[in-house]
Amino acid sequence: MPQTNHFDNSPYLLEGRKARLTINTAWLIKLRWVAAFGQWFTIAVVMFLFGIQVRWQPLAVIIFLTASSNLLFTYLFEQLRARDLKSLTAWETLLFAVMLMDLGFLTAMLYFTGGISNPFSVFYLVNVALAAIVLTPKNTGILALITVGCIGLLLLASYPLPFLGRWQIENLDHSGIPVHVLLAGSSMALVTCAMVVVYFTTRLNVELQRKEANLRRTEMQQARSEKLEALGTLAAGAAHELSTPLATIAVVAKEVQRELETGDIPKEIKEDIGLIRSELDRCRTILDQMSTDAGQATGEPIVVISAEMLLEEVIQRIESQLRKRIQASTAKSTTEIKAPLHLLAQALRGLVKNALDATPGNAPVELALTARHSDMLITIRDHGTGMPPHILARIGEPFFTTKEPGSGTGLGVFLAKNVIEKLDGNVHIESVPDEGTTVVVSIPLVPSIRNGNSPPNLGRDA
Repeated sequence: MPQTNHFDNSPYLLEGRKARLTINTAWLIKLRWVAAFGQWFTIAVVMFLFGIQVRWQPLAVIIFLTASSNLLFTYLFEQLRARDLKSLTAWETLLFAVMLMDLGFLTAMLYFTGGISNPFSVFYLVNVALAAIVLTPKNTGILALITVGCIGLLLLASYPLPFLGRWQIENLDHSGIPVHVLLAGSSMALVTCAMVVVYFTTRLNVELQRKEANLRRTEMQQARSEKLEALGTLAAGAAHELSTPLATIAVVAKEVQRELETGDIPKEIKEDIGLIRSELDRCRTILDQMSTDAGQATGEPIVVISAEMLLEEVIQRIESQLRKRIQASTAKSTTEIKAPLHLLAQALRGLVKNALDATPGNAPVELALTARHSDMLITIRDHGTGMPPHILARIGEPFFTTKEPGSGTGLGVFLAKNVIEKLDGNVHIESVPDEGTTVVVSIPLVPSIRNGNSPPNLGRDA
């Protein structure tokens, strides 16, 4: 039995096909406008510079039809682009019809301007080259065959040019075209043809490179998401495995504490039992947050956060001794973003703790929340030893750390970048050896703030 390729209609391939059609159609529309104005310019040069009287009336009609059809083509393009992926075949058919129409317009123009002896007949090659880029292989083959037929028709019949004006009869070559006109026309046709091909293919290559860059960025984000998913699975498994023994220890510790309260037991032992229970509670809290630490806080709602709220949430869970070293400031203007408050604060807290760890002694760490254009900027600056370029380039890789063994996991910056990038934000790190490191986090403001208005009190998202 024949095998069916189910991947031909997969969403990923259809999305790529739609993106390619969008690029090709947009540039074909631009190229057709250039062709319409270029045809007017060429007619003007031939008539007023070379003094050749051509039948401009039918040529004007052809140019008018080109421009009118391009307006309709633009409208249909916008309609098709707004539809779902099921309309791609109709889109490809429209492109074929437009290029077939252009072939007819070119043939008509050549018919009224000397036929195949016209130097601009070289644009048949441009038409076929564009078809190979824009159309499907089947439609390209059909258009190429029709092009051969059009060339054959022009060999059989065409409207000769009435060479009147400043060019003398003795300057005619064997084809009946003045030598100077033939040379000038051929040169102009070749230059124009080369410019069109170079421009179109260059722009197409630029778009393809941009798409390739976006694809690689998406692949990197997907790889990062897979790593985070693995971390989340590991965290969930660890929490599940540790929950039972911790619960048992908690029950036993509670019973021991109850028994000790009735007896004549030294105060230090009672305090130790209390410490055990408090540390057990701390372990439970850590286990509850392990999934969040791995970037899996999907249950936290998105809320509108002011700079003051975010700053307070970041600082309040840092140890009091370390908190004294933080020089914090916020923007005076209204600065608000939409984000999961606790998750974002935790990500920023990790960056602040890194800065505190990197700063020797009791030297301060600067934490500033400001607004610039359409973004909130969170700037964290330390005055530590800094990092050389080869180390800085690796910051953000999972499990890469510059701390002493046992002092860090190498996940802080990695997880922070993941959280911030999911909010359409960005993390930029600069470091100068022996001077310190600056981390700048940018997160888009809510739309009303971007427009200069105070946002409504949205509270939690529904």
